[in-house]
Amino acid sequence: MTTYISLLRGINVSGKNTVKMDVLKQLATKLNFVQAQTYIQSGNLLFRSEETDTTKLSLQLQQAIHTELGLLVPVLTLAVSTFQNLIDQCPITLEEEQAQLYVTFFGSFPKRQDSSDIFEKLSPKERLILCDSVAYLVAGNGYGNTKITNAFLEKKLQITATTRNYKTCKKLVELARNL
Repeated sequence: MTTYISLLRGINVSGKNTVKMDVLKQLATKLNFVQAQTYIQSGNLLFRSEETDTTKLSLQLQQAIHTELGLLVPVLTLAVSTFQNLIDQCPITLEEEQAQLYVTFFGSFPKRQDSSDIFEKLSPKERLILCDSVAYLVAGNGYGNTKITNAFLEKKLQITATTRNYKTCKKLVELARNL
């Protein structure tokens, strides 16, 4: 069995798309996801499964959420080994920057290649590194003040994406190792 991390995008934000974590865990159990557990209220699900197709796992969970809760919530699922590699390969190594680091996971490869207009939106206290399947953003003024939001990256790169802070990513890897 493989251990997976599913990231739900846009739930429990400002009272919209409310998904209780115990309900999410129950849905995962109904889908025969083994040892399902959640982490914080932002839509992080860890589980084990015999299924090896991460797209299929994402679609199963997305459909279950739609059927049971009436919500259309994008879901991105990664094998824990893939997730951990993206975190381990993070080029931001300074501890003070990691405290302000956000990782945006892409649901597919960006459709457009020219990203110069994205970098124009950076403030002097921000640093952005774009890769094929992830973006690393140091939000020196705080994520609430950046123009490089999840929605902005989705629009500019023509992808579905979801963002987590670095501390949450590290914790998800730790929890997944203990599953």
